[in-house]
Amino acid sequence: ENKDRLLNVISLEFSHTKLENFVTTPSIVRQIDWVDCVWPKHLKDMQVESTNAIDDMMYPKVQKYCLMSVKGCYTDFHIDFGGTSVWYHILKGSKVFWLIPPNELNISLYEQWVLSGKQGDVFFGDTVERCGRVTLTEGNTFFIPTGWIHAVYTPKDSLV
Repeated sequence: ENKDRLLNVISLEFSHTKLENFVTTPSIVRQIDWVDCVWPKHLKDMQVESTNAIDDMMYPKVQKYCLMSVKGCYTDFHIDFGGTSVWYHILKGSKVFWLIPPNELNISLYEQWVLSGKQGDVFFGDTVERCGRVTLTEGNTFFIPTGWIHAVYTPKDSLV
């Protein structure tokens, strides 16, 4: 397979769309989600239509994502934004996650790695004391708490 580039759709948020009616967030995520637990409820309730216009958003649109990745896609180490806890359900395909706990040393090392400009040369998981690896397959659901540093590889075309 000769491909000039790989397409990795990782930012398709679908709250307030028809797809939302077919997806239920796991209860543990709803119990600790900052948008559900901290954001003013009246603002979230005011959002009745889907929008990507910042001025029209009444709450952070970070709760329901559809991910579509082809084999070979890789998302380098990162921390998910806005204090979000993330959950994945593998509908089709497979994902491999590398996970690093968000302790003070690891956050400092991560900051140094990001600022070094050498992300393409250094696998961040090799620079910390502990880096776990988890492989998910069809039917698996997985939860990443707020702040965890992680990378993701797609060994098979995937719908998540």
